[in-house]
Amino acid sequence: MIKHKHQQLYDLLSEELRRGTWPCNEKLPNLKELAARYNVSINVASKAVELLKEAHLVSVKVGDGIYSETSGQAELVDFKYSGERLFGQYTGAKTLRILMQDNTEFQLAFWNGVFDAITLENPDIELQVSYNMAENKNPRDFDIGIASPEYLAGAGLCGEALVPADIRYEFGNDFYEGLPVSPSELKWKGKELYFPFAFITSQLLFRDGAEQPESGEDVLDYIERLVSKSNGAVGYGLLNCRGLVANNGLDFADSRSGEFRMPERRRLMEVFHRARKLYQRGDLVWMHGRFSDYAQICKLKADQPIHIVECPFNRIRPEELKEQGLRRVPYPDGHCFTATPLTAVISRGCRFPEEALRVIRKLLQKEIQRKALENGIFLPLHHTELERGGFGYLAEKLEKQTHHWMFLPDPELLRVVHYFFAWEFFYYLNGQRDENVYELIEKKIQYYLSNKEE
Repeated sequence: MIKHKHQQLYDLLSEELRRGTWPCNEKLPNLKELAARYNVSINVASKAVELLKEAHLVSVKVGDGIYSETSGQAELVDFKYSGERLFGQYTGAKTLRILMQDNTEFQLAFWNGVFDAITLENPDIELQVSYNMAENKNPRDFDIGIASPEYLAGAGLCGEALVPADIRYEFGNDFYEGLPVSPSELKWKGKELYFPFAFITSQLLFRDGAEQPESGEDVLDYIERLVSKSNGAVGYGLLNCRGLVANNGLDFADSRSGEFRMPERRRLMEVFHRARKLYQRGDLVWMHGRFSDYAQICKLKADQPIHIVECPFNRIRPEELKEQGLRRVPYPDGHCFTATPLTAVISRGCRFPEEALRVIRKLLQKEIQRKALENGIFLPLHHTELERGGFGYLAEKLEKQTHHWMFLPDPELLRVVHYFFAWEFFYYLNGQRDENVYELIEKKIQYYLSNKEE
């Protein structure tokens, strides 16, 4: 289906706005200038600007002009994807409201194509997609969530707010046949609520001097081996302490009961002891908190204490790695690789579950999964696509079920980890806590949970 000229111009202008050609509040060329610039009629330019207004990308001030409403960052914008852009105006489309976790420019470019394709194939579906959770925390505002379970939990899309995943059987066949992961693997409190479609794992970025992890090594094993060969500090940048704990097969909750569970003391304190020794030498650098300068850290400049850094697969574009001259090696996963599942969920407020399932099914198509991998958006579930992209070793681990999901879809339990575990680990590394830190963490968490507000 060939798009009308004004729809083609809309795509060109929206892409320029997202790239920051016209920063927020900057005036765009007027209709006559736009028409001349893109070799179209003023009528075509006017219709394209109307579409930009609907997508909240621009505003039009009467007697003044057209102004940009976006800084180029997708999190500031809601987007509408509709068959109107492809088929012209019509009635009867069912609107599905989607909450997205991905919100960077290169991620948006990928998802824009996916949602356009969905509305082209399904003209009875209109999609309203929000890339801004901060302003949309009511789960009733959405029909579908596409994100990690933990992100969705922060928006209230968890537990009783979700439709069970077995609804897929009511409206067709199970579309997980032949895949290594299905909703049954992500049960929470005994319920299947999540539709996994991909996953994210960390990778190690470095400029020079690093080595491939050896088979069976976990993160601490890997750093200790590098220490034995290095004259100076290794400078391994740790993304978060929970990932380090999960890397050793430990977690904070029982997925069957949904209750908090402290990891085994002996094993946890062994991780703490080894980490503190490396931290105090400068071999382990913990980037505690949410650093706004993460992109700068990943440039691995010579004057930084960090020489190797953990980086989620979808944090940096593949082209950017090449531009910065960075190399990457697999994350040292030991006998059990840790990964964050990317999932879709259907809200109980959704009145069009069959249409929602069509959207979710699209995410599992091989073509979509292949393009996502090529563009650094996510790692696919399809074995063949992982192998094609050079991630055959992950496909093998998925097939053998030797993986540990970073899966804690409960806002209260996530707060517990952030409030107490992360900070006490930080204090222990710095020598501000003694060997009783385990009991201190446990007591603080128990007190917090037993006195939570109703």
